Amino acid sequence: MSEPDAPTPGVRIGEDSGRAALLVDGVVQSISPEDGLSVGGYWAAMLPDERPGRVLILGLGGGTLASLLRARWGELHMVGVDDDTTILALAREAGWLPTCGLEIVLGDAFEFVQTCHERFDYVAVDLFRGPRMPGRVFGRPFLRRVRSLLEPHGRLAVNLFRDRRQADRVSRIALFFDIRSQIDVGGNVIVHARNRRRG
Repeated sequence: MSEPDAPTPGVRIGEDSGRAALLVDGVVQSISPEDGLSVGGYWAAMLPDERPGRVLILGLGGGTLASLLRARWGELHMVGVDDDTTILALAREAGWLPTCGLEIVLGDAFEFVQTCHERFDYVAVDLFRGPRMPGRVFGRPFLRRVRSLLEPHGRLAVNLFRDRRQADRVSRIALFFDIRSQIDVGGNVIVHARNRRRG
């Protein structure tokens, strides 16, 4: 795996609409687990409707989704991948990362999926860095590898911005997965899909 990126400038824990938030260049990246439980936001919309056995979170950030998964389903085996040491350090210092059941992988999510040989029941893709999301998330190589990491009836959740590229991005996801729903939450849309095995 390559070396993680240099520390992200403009990373801090502040406040957003009355909730404690981890901000990257002023954009909410994560919210505190307590606020996640009470307010929800797009992280709550990413939760699967069935208890997963093994979870992969690509873009762990401040750990909001991992905390919500644990609060809803109890102890789970979770692998969280993130390449930003500053974000992980702030989240750990604030006590936002679950201390049980979460294996943290410091590294690039795209490289991780290429080398991972584990299988998961649920994969969450939340690869924003501030207001930006890498276009590679919607490329065939990445989506093909994510599909290969999912169990035959595994579930996928992808966090997108609601913008002019949304329809094209959902169409790319649909090349490899069966789209089950799209949930609008503020300026985001959460795409839920199931694994589609090649026939």
